[in-house]
Amino acid sequence: MEHKVWTLDEKVKTILKSYELSDAGQLEEARRLRNQVPLSPYLAEWGKKWVGPEFLIEAGFNLSEAEAEYGKDWLTR
Repeated sequence: MEHKVWTLDEKVKTILKSYELSDAGQLEEARRLRNQVPLSPYLAEWGKKWVGPEFLIEAGFNLSEAEAEYGKDWLTR
């Protein structure tokens, strides 16, 4: 499945909206919205190393930028 390429402006607006939802007590919706924003490749690699690939998958992070940079099989290498 191809993922959309996010602009920095889109990322910032989405994260700010997730903060608004969190402040309003809509924690699950805030988390869902925040997880739509692609995790930067270096943070995804850090997460793979320190908390494990299973955590990244189960938490529902958007890993599309890491896949684009490191390859589709980067989590299993």
